[in-house]
Amino acid sequence: MSQIDIQHLFDKSRFPSGWHLVSIFLYTPVGLLLVLLRLLVALQLWLVAILLPDCDSLRTFLSYGFSFAFGIMVKIPEGEIKDKQARIIIANNVSVLDHFALYKATQALTPTVWELPTCMGYALGLQVMDMSSKEALIADIKQFLSTSYYNIVIQPEFGITNNRVSLLKFNSWPFTIEEYVQPIAIKAWRPDFIPIRLTSLASKWWTDMFWFMFVPYTVFTFKYLKIKRNTDCEVLVREVEKDIATSLGLQTSSHTVSDKVEFEKRYIMEKTQPRRFDRNSQNLPVIHTIEIQSMVRQVSEVLPLVPHNVILTDLLKTRNVDITIANILDGIVTYTPDSSQTVTRSTSLNQLQKNTVKDNSNLGSSSFQERKAKMIGEARERYIKKHGLKNC
Repeated sequence: MSQIDIQHLFDKSRFPSGWHLVSIFLYTPVGLLLVLLRLLVALQLWLVAILLPDCDSLRTFLSYGFSFAFGIMVKIPEGEIKDKQARIIIANNVSVLDHFALYKATQALTPTVWELPTCMGYALGLQVMDMSSKEALIADIKQFLSTSYYNIVIQPEFGITNNRVSLLKFNSWPFTIEEYVQPIAIKAWRPDFIPIRLTSLASKWWTDMFWFMFVPYTVFTFKYLKIKRNTDCEVLVREVEKDIATSLGLQTSSHTVSDKVEFEKRYIMEKTQPRRFDRNSQNLPVIHTIEIQSMVRQVSEVLPLVPHNVILTDLLKTRNVDITIANILDGIVTYTPDSSQTVTRSTSLNQLQKNTVKDNSNLGSSSFQERKAKMIGEARERYIKKHGLKNC
């Protein structure tokens, strides 16, 4: 898997820069009217789903109605037919409404915890299941497949990316349900004159839904890939992940949805944390306060090979030890190791950092706080050993 900075997998803003903003500004009155109209249509569809009994014709009507309400168009290349041998469909994740587009293309349902009227849930491509634990969900999916002609679609990234650089690392548990899986590669695009992206970092699902209703339309394209079979789920997940990434012209990465969550937390902290700069700080030399120097020492003890000026520069932006350590570990802050260190020390510490990264990749879902605590503990042990301290 390629070593890609996690920040390249996400857009911090859903809006483009430059002259494209002019076309969005001019379109805004039309977009707002379209949102109002589509909200009214969605409300009426919801009332119809509650009042009328469930039947196939009602589900079809609701499906077409929601296509207009969300402005979604689905395209499947001619001649592509899904292999009916596979009941589990695996796809990448591009938006909050993938489940609806996938249902229109494949008639497969996505597990959810949302309690909706039955006909409305099916029209949206959702199936209520027990998601209290991984084991409970797997058992529920197997039970559903044995009693229904509908298939199940799972998106093992469990997180949305910008789909321009890399996929998130697939989780392996969906591949333990059955030996056969049907991979599908999804793409989505919007008209060039309203180039509003499908999502942005740390955005809420309801804001993404608003922009679906705001733009004239969103086109989803699907490509069926060769069916995959393997009794070893760890081998199967990597093969499917590579096939989908290759079909989309993307790379695979070691970043998981847990890494995305931690990156979002740091991004939100950086946005909301107040900046404590003096009014004339742009024209005056930066004053290295006792507080900043203390933060630099804390970061330096955890990451001793990082030059102090690199740590200081990032701390002046973040004003937070945790965020700076995470930025350095994730490669957001780049640096050249301090040449003043001895070769022996540099080699040993580099090996330590490599081992730590390796441990992190093996843990997969371990939180940033756990990884940070481990590194701080190792730094403390080195400090005690260096100074010959006892009973600490």
